[in-house]
Amino acid sequence: MTLAKFEDVIQQLQGNDPVQVYRALKIVKNSIIGNRTKKAQYANSGIIHRLVQLLSPSNGVSEDLRMQAATILGSFAHGNDEIVSQIIAAGAIPQLLNALTLPSDTPPAIAVEQNIKMLEAATRALKAIYSSGKAYKKDIYTSNRLDNIMTILKVTTAAISEEANQASQTASFVMIAELTTSIIARCCTTHEEQTFLSQCGVIEPLVALLHSGYTKAQEAALDAFSSLCRENIDISRASLNARAPFGQMTLTTMLDLVRDKSQSMRLAAATCLTNIYRADVFPEPFSDIVLVVLPTLIKLLKEDNTLVQEKAPLIMADLVKDSETMQKAAYEADAIPNLASILASVSKEDDETNEHRIGVQGSGGLVASKEKVKENCLIALAAVCLLREECRTQAINSKILPYAVGAMSSHNPAIRLAACQCIKSLSRSVRHLRTHLVDAGVISPLLKLLDDGSPVVQAAACGSLCNMILDFSPMKKTVIEEGGLASFVKFTHSDNAALKLNSVWSLKNLLYSADSEIKRTVMQQLGYDYLIELLNDSSLEVQEQALDLVRNLACGTKEDIDDVFNGIGENQLLDILERRLTNSMMIDDGGDNASLTLEPALYTLVNIAVGSSQHKSALLKRPELMQSIVRHMSHEKASIRSSTAWCIINLTWSDNEDKVLPECFVILKDLGVEEKLKVMESDPERDVRDRARTALSQLTSLSDMQEV
Repeated sequence: MTLAKFEDVIQQLQGNDPVQVYRALKIVKNSIIGNRTKKAQYANSGIIHRLVQLLSPSNGVSEDLRMQAATILGSFAHGNDEIVSQIIAAGAIPQLLNALTLPSDTPPAIAVEQNIKMLEAATRALKAIYSSGKAYKKDIYTSNRLDNIMTILKVTTAAISEEANQASQTASFVMIAELTTSIIARCCTTHEEQTFLSQCGVIEPLVALLHSGYTKAQEAALDAFSSLCRENIDISRASLNARAPFGQMTLTTMLDLVRDKSQSMRLAAATCLTNIYRADVFPEPFSDIVLVVLPTLIKLLKEDNTLVQEKAPLIMADLVKDSETMQKAAYEADAIPNLASILASVSKEDDETNEHRIGVQGSGGLVASKEKVKENCLIALAAVCLLREECRTQAINSKILPYAVGAMSSHNPAIRLAACQCIKSLSRSVRHLRTHLVDAGVISPLLKLLDDGSPVVQAAACGSLCNMILDFSPMKKTVIEEGGLASFVKFTHSDNAALKLNSVWSLKNLLYSADSEIKRTVMQQLGYDYLIELLNDSSLEVQEQALDLVRNLACGTKEDIDDVFNGIGENQLLDILERRLTNSMMIDDGGDNASLTLEPALYTLVNIAVGSSQHKSALLKRPELMQSIVRHMSHEKASIRSSTAWCIINLTWSDNEDKVLPECFVILKDLGVEEKLKVMESDPERDVRDRARTALSQLTSLSDMQEV
């Protein structure tokens, strides 16, 4: 098209002659289909505002013009977030939603039939717009717009079920039902929205659509169920228990569709069942998930389909995360070698020599597709290697390390983040850390990522280094010497919550089993004054890590305890610890948060109690602190009970340098410690029983000494 003709089309479109406007719309529609250059050219000409104007019936615009405008907006929205932003800014979403309004004086079924072309154009455009991450999705929940969508969905699914229509009309009903369902799937992201849609009666028509026999409509129904059921136990249970008109359970149908011949159907069904599984409505282990869904996902990894290869690893990651059972099943099904093979394939620099080329030219292009596959494979490997040593060994043996290390230098922050997550999971193995990970050179790129432009990547790099410096002394010195310590200290002042937390966590691990020289080096940079601020941070998680940091500082020699007492101040430190013990009893609601800061506070006292007579005396002369320790001897959490027994053991322990304080036995006796320890001798946990017996034995020895 010449420039003159292009400008003529724009001029005609802006005019008032409906015939010329219609002709211009047809030209634009035919020009932009499948042509990104033309899309960008027309979008940049400013016609989007005009298209939105043409959607409004209040402007006296004919139905044909409105339908053409909606169709063109839908075409513009496909695969281009920048143009979607323009469409949204022009106010297209409210107008397209308004286009779904049915006449109030006409029965819904007839109204849908009479407006079927406009409904198809508007729903298609909305689906395309809502597929973008740029779209604002709350408009659907205002006014009567959701009522309109639900009416259209119920009418079309009912018409499909009746099968009393002509073939062409049925095809249109199926199309609109599919598009409407896709809109619902994309606009259901919060628990509140899930509940609202469920209360509007969305489950029944979705069940009907799932059993309709029309492939694309069934996939859309699975997509909607995936969104509705994600992390929602009530809706997951209601959806599974729903039945088709002929009586089949929805769960049975979903499991049937996991075995469907269509790749996209199998992926949609596997995604849906994974989300329902994650909602914890199945008994653990649910054999059909292990025997049907997981193998399906592994087979999908091998399919020559870009979209499937992008999504399948991410669904697998969701399926196996935080579940040792599912990670073991993934290991036994060889999920890891398959993921490793794909990761190797997409990591090769020369596409022409790649025998297993991933992706085809299309939305996002080959490079973007390869990057998404790489990112999701790394995420899946991180998930499947999180909890089990044999999974980490299998991943190492599948030679993923060079690709994971290389991915940390990617230009794409999402890939750098995924690589950090993968390395973090692998670094949970001390055996592999001391050999393969060090040999693969993971430290240098991780330290570089501490200066990354993305705080999320920085936090992930901190998290990976956390594991590596925990119990590997040579790594501690390397991290300090190469600037890691300075970065950790800097990040403790960050406004990014995850980065701040991970940096304090890293400092805590750096101090674990560290010698006095490393401890002093760390505290020279962090400063005791700022450590006190961290101990009183607004975040309980930061407080927990800061307390553990103090616990590690105080673990070792008596001089280490002296350094902590002098740095924080004896009274100030013990005041903080005392508050953590007393506050936990006041707010204890039985949840994990109640003991979040209690346990590190108690183990800090355990380490102080192992010190000199002066350190023991500092604890014994604080009645409220001692009473709190004794009260926690009957805590519901075994590790808390064990820590209190350790306190007693250390307070009553003597060596050649430091004898037990004369007042120790009297104070502990008056607090009723002996009776508490006798109860703990019958504790259900062996570690608690053993610690209680040791403490009781030492207390008895003190009693004998008192009598002598």
